[in-house]
This record gives sequence, C-alpha cells and structure tokens, in this order.
Amino acid sequence: MKLYSRFLTASALLAIAGIAATSCSNKEDDIFDDAAAVRMDAAKADTKALLISAPNGWELSYFADNEWEPGYIILMKFHNDESVEMAGSNAWVANAFMSQDRYAVQRETSLYKMISDDGPVLTFDTFNKMLHIFSEPYNLPSATYNPENVPFPIGPQEKSPVSGKDTDVNESGYGHNGDYEFVILSKTDNEIILRGKKTRINMRLRRLADDTDWDTYFATVNRLAENTFSNRFGDLKIVVGGHELHLSNLTSGVMSILADDDDPLMETVKIPFVYTPDGIRLREPYKGFEDRLADIAIQNFAFNEDGTLRCTDRDVEFALNSSYPEIFGMRNYSWNIDLENAGGETKTILDQVIAEFEAHNSYRGLKFLYFNYSSASHKYALTIRVSRIASLGSIYGEYQYGENNSIKMSFNAADGDKNGIDRVSKIPAMQQFLQQISAKTWIVSSDAPMAPEKMKFTNAEDPSDFFNISLKSMIR
Repeated sequence: MKLYSRFLTASALLAIAGIAATSCSNKEDDIFDDAAAVRMDAAKADTKALLISAPNGWELSYFADNEWEPGYIILMKFHNDESVEMAGSNAWVANAFMSQDRYAVQRETSLYKMISDDGPVLTFDTFNKMLHIFSEPYNLPSATYNPENVPFPIGPQEKSPVSGKDTDVNESGYGHNGDYEFVILSKTDNEIILRGKKTRINMRLRRLADDTDWDTYFATVNRLAENTFSNRFGDLKIVVGGHELHLSNLTSGVMSILADDDDPLMETVKIPFVYTPDGIRLREPYKGFEDRLADIAIQNFAFNEDGTLRCTDRDVEFALNSSYPEIFGMRNYSWNIDLENAGGETKTILDQVIAEFEAHNSYRGLKFLYFNYSSASHKYALTIRVSRIASLGSIYGEYQYGENNSIKMSFNAADGDKNGIDRVSKIPAMQQFLQQISAKTWIVSSDAPMAPEKMKFTNAEDPSDFFNISLKSMIR
C-alpha cells in the first residue's frame, strides 16, 4: 500500500509537470490572425494596380456556358476610381442599343470592384450592357434560327432586326448562362487568367498595345470573322500527334473537331472560339472525345503572314483538303471572271472583249463570263451570257493540275454548244482570250487561304499578267 501511494504521488507530479511544460512551451497560434486577410488585401490591391496600369485597357476573351455560342471580345479600360469603360461589337450588344448595325462599336461605363472569396475576385457590380447582357436571365432566340441568312446571333429579342418577323424564341429564361464575377487565377504584366465564378470557364484578359484604336480593333476582328472561314469547301484539317483532325462548322464560331478514327455522329467535339486580331482561341483545350487525346491538347492559333492559321501549342497548321486548282475544278462550283480586275496582256484582251460585245448590235454588252462544269456535255466550260439575250453559250475545255498550285487550261473555240460557238465566232477578241488562257501556265492563289471564294490566276512567266475569279454559285 505504501509502495502504491508513492507510485501514484510520483505519477501525479509528473503529469502536473507535463501539463505545466505544455502550457509554457506549446502555446497554439491564433488561427484567426490577420496574416491571411493582409495577404488577400495585398493581392486585391496588386490586381487593381495591374488593371489600371494599362493606359489603353485590356482585351477580354469572353465565353458563356453554351455549346452553340461563340466567344466574344469585350474591351475594358479600368480606372482608379473603380469605374470601367467597356466596348463591344456583336449582335447581342447591337440589339441592346437598338442598333441595326451589328458591327457598330458600342461603349458604356460602369463600376467594378476587387472583392474576397476563394482568392481575389473581380466583380462588375453595376449593370453594363457589354457584359451583363450575357449573365442576365431572359428568353433568347433559338440557336438555330437565322432569318434572311444574317450572321447568327440576331440578338435577345423576339423579332428579326432585318425583317421584323417573329423569331423562334427559346423561353427557358436562362439567357446565355454567362458570368460577371471572375476569380483571379494568375497574372503577369500582360495577361490575367480569370475563371467565371458561376460557370468555372477560364477566360483571358490581355493588355492592349498603347497605340491600339478600339474601333479599328473591332473592324479587324469582324472582318476576320466574316472572311477567315467558309463552309463551302468542306472540312479543314490539322495533323497533330499522329492524328488527323477534321475541323468543320467554323463560320458559326463553334469549332466541330473530329479525330480520324472517331465516329462522326457520336464523337465529334464542339468547342466555341473567339477571334482576336492575331488569331483565334478555343474556350478550352481540345483533348479529343472524352479527353482520349489529352497528350495533344490544342487551344491557341495564330495567323501567319499569308492568312493561314498555325497552332502555337503544337506548331502545326490548318490546311484545305484540296489545292486551289482542284477546288477551282470541282464540278459543283461556278466561278465568275472579274472583268474589271485583271492585268497585263490578259487585261488588254478582256477590255477588247468587253468593247466588242458592247458594240455588237445583237448582244449590246457582256453580262457574265464564267467557268463551270457542263453536266450536259460532261466537260468543263467557259460560259457566256450577254446583256440583250437571256440564253447562255458555252465553249468546252479541259484542266491539268500541276505542282505548286499550277494549272493548264485548254479551250477550243470550235468545241462548244451552238450558242457558244456562234458568239465566239462573232467576237474576235473572245477567240484571243481563249488562246490566251490556253497558252499559259497559271499559278492560282487566294488572299483568304482557308476560304478561297476569290482566286487570282497569275501567268507563271509574267507576274504582271493575271485575272481574278470569284465563286458564283454551287450546284448541289
């Protein structure tokens, strides 16, 4: 009993000493100290200072949370008093300002703040039509409705701005599912990566050059959106990581991408993209269907000097499936000769052609001169239509395609339909023109390499000798 008491007393003393030692040396820090709040305030202040440091503002590549909707550019200039000037140029903004011109540049000033959440958050807490039109809940026109073939979208209203007709309205009431608050993910002097707080879509603010004119900027972007792509020439392609990717539906601003071995119906991936003056950017990296090709992720494309697009993530380029001469020779296309836009010997001959048709009493002028394929004769044709007579006349020929976008044509004034042979026999300059285009090797080029609806034929031996054509129609 005595031994047990001693043991108990010693144990108690040791326990008390241990508690005392713990109390003295292991005092727990206050988990609610000011350090985190100070760091957050510093991060917000740094971000605001960066925003207002750009004298000409920033380019926001903005995306709503819709598979059918392209990206939009919103230009923003931030001020120290927490005001922000925004500018936009798209159909939704045009309708918000009751403008019939979807390419008019609209401006509006509102307020912004840097607030705290899961990191610094940039919020636009007063209404600005440039941005909040994409986050407001309201009914939208159907994504498939396109009155009078005007570029989609027509805007958030129930009548077409062109015809005033009622549209097919989507009455879900969710609007575009866009954001107006953005978590700051990363920043450098020239770029800030944001994440939409609601949609969790990553977006990019990029510093504008000091000499950028906002109106000129939007004019460039809108021109690129109109002219870069065409749906008339089939898919484009890009080869990356051993896979051939087929790119389609590009004029909508939503790229459809199909890998070579995937099912077109079930495994096509659709990704919205946005135009900038120097390229296009996908909303998120393409990683194949169900991310099966994650090792070849592609997102950013820059324009080369010739107008083609190069993927800056992988250094590979968009390409047509056919050469320019092959596209010219496709049997479902017709091509008008631009009678006013030629050079050298060919221009001299064309001017004489025009003069002789104008002087001929039966014709009173040349209305059209175009290349097409004659299904009746199963031959290529140069077709003539004059001003006074509605009937057409054709001379038949053949094409031979060579390397480096070259083509040889062969037209014979004695080979054609009755109207064609008759008209050429009465217009000596037309015989000269047929001889001219048949005697030369022509190099075919285009200023819109991914949408060659206009092409230039240049004499391979004399660059000053040329003529131009434009896509007249397609036969389906």
